[in-house]
Amino acid sequence: MATDEIKSQGFNLKELFRDVSYEIDYYQRDYTWGEEEVRTLLRDLCTSFRHWGSDPALLRRPGNAPQYFLGPFVYYEQSRNHNRRCLVDGQQRFVTLHLIFLQLRARAQDLGYTRPVDRLNRTITTDGHHFSVGISDHEPVLRAISQGRTYEPGAGDSLSRRNLWARSQQIAALLAEELDSERLDRFIDWLLDRVVLVGIRAVNQDHGYRMFETMNDRGARLTAVDLLKSYLLSNVGSREDELNTNWQEMLRELATDREDAGAPARFIKAALLARHVRPRDADDRRQIDNNLNVWVRKNTDHLGLHPDRPENFMRFVTSLLDTARLFRPLLAASRELKQKDDRLEAVFFNERNGLQAQAVAMLSAIRPDDLPADAKEKGRLVANFIDRWYVLRVLQDLSVQTSDVANLVHDTLVPRLRACHNVTDVAAFLGGLAAQDADPNAEATTFGLRGNNSHQVRYVLARTTGFVEEKCERPGSILAYLDNKQFHIEHLWAKHHSRVEVEIPDPVVFRTRRNQLGGLGLLPGRENSSFNDLPLAQKIPLYRRHNTLLGILAADFDLRNPPLRAFIKTHHLDALLRPFGPMEAMTKVVETRQSLYLRLCALIWHPERLGLRLPALQTACHPPHDTEQTAPQPHASAPRTTRRRTTDVAKMLDAGVLKPGTPIVLTYRSVDHWATVDADGGIVLKATGGTAYGRVDEAGAVVRGTKTCQGMNEWRIEDQQGVRVSLRTLRDQAQASGLLGRTRR
Repeated sequence: MATDEIKSQGFNLKELFRDVSYEIDYYQRDYTWGEEEVRTLLRDLCTSFRHWGSDPALLRRPGNAPQYFLGPFVYYEQSRNHNRRCLVDGQQRFVTLHLIFLQLRARAQDLGYTRPVDRLNRTITTDGHHFSVGISDHEPVLRAISQGRTYEPGAGDSLSRRNLWARSQQIAALLAEELDSERLDRFIDWLLDRVVLVGIRAVNQDHGYRMFETMNDRGARLTAVDLLKSYLLSNVGSREDELNTNWQEMLRELATDREDAGAPARFIKAALLARHVRPRDADDRRQIDNNLNVWVRKNTDHLGLHPDRPENFMRFVTSLLDTARLFRPLLAASRELKQKDDRLEAVFFNERNGLQAQAVAMLSAIRPDDLPADAKEKGRLVANFIDRWYVLRVLQDLSVQTSDVANLVHDTLVPRLRACHNVTDVAAFLGGLAAQDADPNAEATTFGLRGNNSHQVRYVLARTTGFVEEKCERPGSILAYLDNKQFHIEHLWAKHHSRVEVEIPDPVVFRTRRNQLGGLGLLPGRENSSFNDLPLAQKIPLYRRHNTLLGILAADFDLRNPPLRAFIKTHHLDALLRPFGPMEAMTKVVETRQSLYLRLCALIWHPERLGLRLPALQTACHPPHDTEQTAPQPHASAPRTTRRRTTDVAKMLDAGVLKPGTPIVLTYRSVDHWATVDADGGIVLKATGGTAYGRVDEAGAVVRGTKTCQGMNEWRIEDQQGVRVSLRTLRDQAQASGLLGRTRR
């Protein structure tokens, strides 16, 4: 293979997909990227975009922004046709990018953004009809996504088709979670103009296949872990063989999954972040994440790695090995749900919920000389605390983005967990933090499905459903409840306002009541489909054969059911976990069951049930009856974790541009819908009260009854003269006057 035949060129995504179609050869595998790969790619992109969007200089001159390198790909051109390329390596990324383009276009169309839609059209198809990533097997799924239809997998569908649809739905939810409507057009511009891949062009098909074999059969390039090992070996003196043996043993300890080649790098990064990063040093964290080998070399004094002290290099590796041994049960628990005696289920749930930063927090609590049982218990306590933090924020409609988790772990948990010597210290510190959290029963009174939080709502439904089934000694699988293919989120009421219009005249109130947690349950997918739009009175008898939280709606469900009766009596749920007659008012049913779900959440995530030691003053709040009582331990005062939102509305509150309680109004189809801004920057609808909406987009969408809303444009304040000014105008005026940082173009 002559080197002068191989040529490379950098492409941004606009150039990569402009008037070019991509195909794959017969030896390529199916589209197999799973949830983790897609989540990692999309959140990395959104995080990089946010760094760019927070720099006023780059906003003024976007062309000066650093490019985001997405890696290389290999291709060849067919019969000298520069508009048709065949991918040799890179199919997974290209297909995923294509799905991102499709979902971005769908959101931009909903918002009426003409220019971004036009730009995305040029990347999605070559001629308005043929897809730019032209894999024939994918065609039916891509057509459904492009046309806004649901794709129904058939019995003979390939793995690629099924996975394509699942990843498409995941991408839609992640985009809604990570980007509000105002940032969408700038994200599209940044994605197309500043994200870059390097194309390596083969001469022809045979040449491409030989390159494919070379890349896949002749070993891998040196990784940052390999380079770090080489650096340590070069400084350990005569103990090279011993260090190498210890290093290999560390890798074996981390090999709980042979297909996960990235586990060693993630562990070493997490260990450095947990033990050695300077407090609140974002630059340290960024360098470790991007190139841990270089960071270690630059910080030898900080790490105590002096060239004239080879024993320190040996001690550094030995510490990593000892920690890897202690961490292995926690690593295994993050990949497979282990319940009962293991008690590490929260580790698995956190990983599934995208809270991978938990590894850093757990490692900051573990010391290399800990007993295995103590290390495991420390990890369990930390994972339980993070799981509880996640659920409480979900119930209050607070952000749970990657940046929020990072702030919790790096700014709040790591500095104090490093100082905890034993299990008691960890339990007391985390218990002190938990004692400061708001009561979800007071702040989640109307929480439910809103925007694209179905993953989060499903998690709460799955945990509460599984908890009740376990306590009532009934079979049930939490993994099945979490699987959106096996179980669907069931609305007790169909989407027909006319059926309850006499009781609830306001369609906004109906929509919010119908979507509240108390109006939902989990039902096997086939059953959910068969029920269609049946009225609740006709569904209640059918619920009897399903899980307790739905079955209890039937009047005779608790007959000859001693475990259920005992559960109700033990936890004083008589007024909540009960049947309802066919003529019960929708409002009464939803409010009662909302209180039921919130009571169950309080039981499941009670700090003492999770092993966290509350301060002495909190013991008046008795733990659940199935919790072992333990005496609260003295602990140092814990730093208060902030609840403040980071939206533009919250920033305007901080700057005094808005005041808590400010009324705002959105006019839709000649009807005024009023809301107020609460002290944390949330939006509370006047029609419903209750749980604040975290973003103006979501609050606007629910009052309009649409998927999306340009909240900053459509919500307005009204001055004393009755003049209405949009929140966007108000924000822009505040920025121009210097009251707010100039972070917008």
